[in-house]
Amino acid sequence: MITRRALGGSAAVLALSRAAPAQDSWRPDRPLRFFVGFGAGGVSDAIVRLMAAALAPLLGQPVVVDNRPGASGNLGTLAALQAPPDGHTLGFAGIHLATNPAMLPSLGYDPRADIRMVSQFTSLPIVILASARSGIGSIAELVERARREAVFVSSSGAGTSSHLGPTLLFNVAGGRFEPVQFRSGAEAFQALLAGDTQVMFDPAAAYHAPAAAEGRVRILGVMQDRRSPVMPDVPALGELGLPVAAQMRSWQGVFVRAGTPPAAVSALHRAVVAAVASPEVQGQLTRLGIEPQSSPSPDAAQDYYLSELARWGALLRA
Repeated sequence: MITRRALGGSAAVLALSRAAPAQDSWRPDRPLRFFVGFGAGGVSDAIVRLMAAALAPLLGQPVVVDNRPGASGNLGTLAALQAPPDGHTLGFAGIHLATNPAMLPSLGYDPRADIRMVSQFTSLPIVILASARSGIGSIAELVERARREAVFVSSSGAGTSSHLGPTLLFNVAGGRFEPVQFRSGAEAFQALLAGDTQVMFDPAAAYHAPAAAEGRVRILGVMQDRRSPVMPDVPALGELGLPVAAQMRSWQGVFVRAGTPPAAVSALHRAVVAAVASPEVQGQLTRLGIEPQSSPSPDAAQDYYLSELARWGALLRA
């Protein structure tokens, strides 16, 4: 159970009550469980725990984080979908929800019929990191190496950002890579530090900068058109002449099982919006190099998810 100090308590509760007091027809009557399909210690786990702590005072119940790593996040998704659709079970949403349907032969659910998105809560720049032991010091050197021989890339699972990032880059620029799978982003990053792998494509995280300052990794670039304001010294792929087809951003959010009462979905959405807007969450996400971003409505979140499902499904099938 979450034991850390609740974030944005009274102020966030007030904000939630002001937002739609007349519509607040559903409240959880017992602790909520938040399933995340990745191991403890990675970026996804850290953000889920931050959000769980922020949501607890808003919903009036503890929010318990339950890690179910494996199958590129699919074990956590299945755990969330096996619970009754009553609003008390949350699932961690991210780009894996859009990629696993094209990657896994036995998914175990229908992504269009079984997933009900509640809201995004982040938008994440994807950074490209190289181990100091690799001898790779720039994007140009990385591409040249991959054209000559396959580079070994730390991955937290097929279909995650750590797998899609090199797929996009090397499909456009040319080159080969071999993904080396780990159960979490934290384990994948430790392998990079040790020099067991050469490169990692990872959502922006607080632990990158200290490792770079110590000379253990090099931050080669960020996979977007322009530099990130939280990483102004890191070149963007766009400024290096690489097109949009070689770029990506990741995202994170929360879903429930389809069939969850609309009142529960609406109440959970309002809580997420209030949590993301709180100064405490905004500050902590910004320090992690992550942009806070909530969805305007559950329907908008669902539409975005379906568009991501179509985009990545087409790419992965190709």
